[in-house]
Amino acid sequence: MKFYGVCPASCGEFVQGILDNEEYLSSYAINLFSVATLEESNDIIYKGPRKSRRAMELVFEKFNIPVEDTKNISLNINSQIPVGKGMASSTADIGATIKATLSMLNKTLTGEEISKLAVKIEATDSLLLNQHSIFNPLTADIKKYLGGINDTKVVILEPNDILNTKLIRTMPNYKMYKMQNKEIIKKSFDLLDEGLAKKDLNLIGRACTYSGLANENIHQKPFLKDIIEVSDKFGCYGVNIAHSGTVVGILMHKEMDDKRIIQYLKENEISQYYKKIYTSDIIDGKVREEEEWNILKIQK
Repeated sequence: MKFYGVCPASCGEFVQGILDNEEYLSSYAINLFSVATLEESNDIIYKGPRKSRRAMELVFEKFNIPVEDTKNISLNINSQIPVGKGMASSTADIGATIKATLSMLNKTLTGEEISKLAVKIEATDSLLLNQHSIFNPLTADIKKYLGGINDTKVVILEPNDILNTKLIRTMPNYKMYKMQNKEIIKKSFDLLDEGLAKKDLNLIGRACTYSGLANENIHQKPFLKDIIEVSDKFGCYGVNIAHSGTVVGILMHKEMDDKRIIQYLKENEISQYYKKIYTSDIIDGKVREEEEWNILKIQK
């Protein structure tokens, strides 16, 4: 018998930076997914990625089940999510594996508990939760839950370049540069909080744009100011980035003409660097059952 777990990607973060001397972020989920499949087998055992394998073991440990019992469990990961772009591909693999393992064991954990397991493996992302939050990626502590967002999509600008999240955190003066952005990041989180509470997409967009520009002292995004100008030109809400990745997103209402914006971008020199430009819907976070994922695919 096979057991499945599904977890969405992100397109970077709304806001990320230092708040009260700790690092926090608020990310959002999009309709690209990682799917983990577990199956007990005495034949060929597919181990799967090391981090995902460890995620399975952590679930067994959580419920005091011997880790030795995982040795005949085959793990396959099938992911739509680009790697090394700041789209939470690793977090999604881990989250999907945890969900599949819970299904196999007939156990449940909250999004908060799943996040606490995931962070034992690596810095993680708030998309394992079922609502937006101000979230510590190093501890999985939640500073505040935020409101929701509906009827939105994002034009994603994806370059060929990749960025190792772990390496960027160990770069010289990383914390110092983050501290330099402290005031603008606080303002960005406040705007995001207000925007999500009021469902005001303009406030959310401003929060994202401020945070993205502040992050330029840590990792510059080519053509970022040009992309912001394009967003303004077409009446979009704002631009967000992967703060420790390479993708950039233009936020807009789901009824807006994204094809016209994409065509404009592809005719611009921006596309010389951002080789892939496409649209994804913004969806609720959390890990999912296979059935929920199938519903989302039909809706798409």
